[in-house]
Amino acid sequence: MRLLALILLAVTLPTAVLALDGRVIGLGGTDTVFVWRNADAHSEAMQLIQAGVHQSNPALLLTLLACMVPSGTKAIITDAGFATHDILITSGEQSGCRGNIPMESWD
Repeated sequence: MRLLALILLAVTLPTAVLALDGRVIGLGGTDTVFVWRNADAHSEAMQLIQAGVHQSNPALLLTLLACMVPSGTKAIITDAGFATHDILITSGEQSGCRGNIPMESWD
């Protein structure tokens, strides 16, 4: 019986720990948070931004976005990473949007 209880705890604990309620915040005090489709899209977007593509052809970045939300929008972390988090937007017009943000965009 004790083993079964430990197994149930091990299975349910990661889900409970990772579903953290909070808000997304704009980097550098901006009013908008970019939610990238996934970690790979986020990484690709950062490489394009570093190369200056966002200044010459910002439309190339739009295909990598899941959504854009106002700073302060409620969300939950569905998978916490070291540098980025997978999130689910839980309020506002983009409620239900899933994607990836830098950890600095989490409050």
